[in-house]
Amino acid sequence: MKRRSFLKVSLGAVATIAAVFAGSIGIATADQGIYDDKIVLGSHQPLSGPVALWGVPVTNGMRMAVDQINEKGGVNGRMIELIVEDSAYQQNKAAQAGDKLLKKDKVFALVGALGTPTNMVTMPRALKMGVLNVFPVTAANEMFEPYHKLKFGGFTPYSDQMQAAVKYFVDNKGIKKIGVLYQDDDFGKNVLHGCEDQAKAMGLPEVVKTNFKRGAKDFSSQIAQLKSEGVELVCLGTIIGETIGSMATAKKIGYDPIFVVSSAGYVPENVTLAKGLTEGLYGTGQSPIPYYEDATPEVKAWMDDYKARFSADAVLQSIAGYDAMQVFGMALEKAGRDITAEKVAEAIESIKDYQNIFGGAPYSFSAEDHLGPDARNSATLYQVVGDKWQKVSAISY
Repeated sequence: MKRRSFLKVSLGAVATIAAVFAGSIGIATADQGIYDDKIVLGSHQPLSGPVALWGVPVTNGMRMAVDQINEKGGVNGRMIELIVEDSAYQQNKAAQAGDKLLKKDKVFALVGALGTPTNMVTMPRALKMGVLNVFPVTAANEMFEPYHKLKFGGFTPYSDQMQAAVKYFVDNKGIKKIGVLYQDDDFGKNVLHGCEDQAKAMGLPEVVKTNFKRGAKDFSSQIAQLKSEGVELVCLGTIIGETIGSMATAKKIGYDPIFVVSSAGYVPENVTLAKGLTEGLYGTGQSPIPYYEDATPEVKAWMDDYKARFSADAVLQSIAGYDAMQVFGMALEKAGRDITAEKVAEAIESIKDYQNIFGGAPYSFSAEDHLGPDARNSATLYQVVGDKWQKVSAISY
């Protein structure tokens, strides 16, 4: 079951409108970033600051995919050039990075740009210029809805992840009181809305809400509120430092609810950096974290290649970047030599049941549906046990 259907307009009507009103509807009549010998793509990533633990491996994964495509001769006779700018996970820096990529570097597409708040700044600018915004590394609903011909999402939405998680814990653990600790921005609100929607659907009391500003390090008041109101399940709209910090605060005051974090916090660093503080934490995701000793021969070979290229171990974030660029490269190939943004969009729409080597949820797109995974049925619940995340169950709602 895919997420939604949209009202279709005939291709002829769309083409006519595009030709006359290209600027207003965001479909370019001529495409930038396309040269005889190369295609220039752009991305903004938090290469500095606390979210660099996402941004650096995502960038490495994207660069590895680009290198592999170019090593095979590129796409329809063109090499791919990838330009990455540092956003530091700050909206003002993302705006500067986006403007450089779109107006100075004149990129053909923004691919795998990371972060909900940062994409909320750059994505509208790209679409207004007729530039594709594809597979941003965020699971916010805004990345694929409302529908736009040139934007595509690649991750099970945070809201759907949380709805499935809440249903699982209510059905299997008898949870009745739910709270949400969330970053006070579009990312955190996606997590919040999923929990609220599922609690309401199951006839539970109104969720307890408490938030924090990006970069916060003190969660004492928020955790105290959740404890005082008797919350049994805490849904976390956090990433890495905030996940560890909030759980450490809870342990310090003897508060022991079930904690579950979205895919933004389902990363190996929430184990390796936590020194035991996140033991028992649950997380939702659509792809298993790659542990070398448990990997298939094909994934081991990929991890060896990654380590040889970057002198670092591959992590889940590396897969997110690699997969985004691999799928986009496949769409570029399908679109042929004479490409435009709209032709590449149609090529993405033709992708059906794409399955990566890592065991993640398959991708399918259509002219009506620009979200790759099946939103309601593509999440898996994992739990921190010792030094690893271990699979608990597939979850849905």
